[in-house]
Amino acid sequence: MTRFIPSISTRAPRIAAMLAVLACVLVAAAAQAADWKGKVETVDGVKTVTNPATGFAAPATQKLPELWRVGGDTDDEDEFFGVISDIDIDANGDVYLLDSQLNEVKVYSKEGEFIRSIGREGEGPGEFRGAVAMYFTPDDKVAVLQTMPGKIVLLTRDGTPAGDGVLPKPEDNGFQILQGGEARGGNTVLFLARTKFDQAANKWSRRGFLASVDNSGKLLCEYTSKDNTINMSDAEMSDVAWDTFERRWEVGQDGKVYTCNSYDDYVINVYGKDGKLEKVIKRDFKHTARPASEKKFMETVMGFFAQRIPNCKVTISDMNKDIENIYVRDDGSIWVLNSVGARGLPRGTMGVFDVFNPEGQFVKTVSLQGQGDPIKDLYVFEKDRLYVVTSFVTAAMSAQGVTGLETEEEPEPMAVISYKLEGDAIAAR
Repeated sequence: MTRFIPSISTRAPRIAAMLAVLACVLVAAAAQAADWKGKVETVDGVKTVTNPATGFAAPATQKLPELWRVGGDTDDEDEFFGVISDIDIDANGDVYLLDSQLNEVKVYSKEGEFIRSIGREGEGPGEFRGAVAMYFTPDDKVAVLQTMPGKIVLLTRDGTPAGDGVLPKPEDNGFQILQGGEARGGNTVLFLARTKFDQAANKWSRRGFLASVDNSGKLLCEYTSKDNTINMSDAEMSDVAWDTFERRWEVGQDGKVYTCNSYDDYVINVYGKDGKLEKVIKRDFKHTARPASEKKFMETVMGFFAQRIPNCKVTISDMNKDIENIYVRDDGSIWVLNSVGARGLPRGTMGVFDVFNPEGQFVKTVSLQGQGDPIKDLYVFEKDRLYVVTSFVTAAMSAQGVTGLETEEEPEPMAVISYKLEGDAIAAR
């Protein structure tokens, strides 16, 4: 096939025009960044970016085009879901939906057409139970993460069993739970939890931590961790103490790890692939009171798990956590859903996100318009798409056997909605 290759004289005006446009963009960006009122300092040897309560650019509103949806009120078996707990996209753009209740991965085209199901329930090759997450390995395998006992099940994209991944072994051969995982930028990161019971002290303990691992299961480095202990003689469970960062961490395109560890502080920690804390991002933020309905919901959930421990007391905070979730986009921008941006939203608003540029500067808030409730639904950002899994929280709690969850209305069958991210919904600009 013959290709037309422009001559230098033909390309020169185009290049000049492109450079002029680029210069204007850079000048505009520099002018905007100059309006930033925060400060950068070194605290305990770590770069700390402290932001004011407002961004340096005007708030934006973006209506997201809906591309397709599957599930919901339908008789199509290919669109029947239990609990969709994770979503990923392969190199061809096909969409993989992990169903932790039906123990399978349903694959759809980027247009939303059903292609196949892979994986199944069991303990044999290519089988799993109660999976929580998935990712694509460097050699293009689908890695499905079974929670308990922790196991990585490998499948080819057509569903052929491809063995098991190797996990780091606990030092004391204790019980290990796998609660999440992600592979990006040449970095495979797992959220592991190890539990043990000290019979002499009558104490049960749990240590959850984020770690980078290689294909042989070697633990390369640890990013952050959280320890919890229950004294069985005087048991108490607090939702603040037991709040974890299981779904409040991300791996960026460069392999760096972003975590939100604190319940009542607006703080984002950024780690290099080697485990070193490189940056801390803060924002001036006022704590908000928790709605009575959410407090009652948490009392029911915590009470369900606490009933397994004799005479266990449950304490529920009157305040919301500052950061509900964090999303790191392919362009390096950081999208944060805080307690205010997730609640009291007008109908048709999916959430109001704080958008930070890669330097950690608070740019502006972006209000995304479409169908979705950030408190009840699961949001997954992948490339230029936003996927909404409806009725996620209620379905997940019901699948674990939690009873007594009173809602204002009967939840609809779970659906997955694919939105196109464009304009202000793509970059921090």
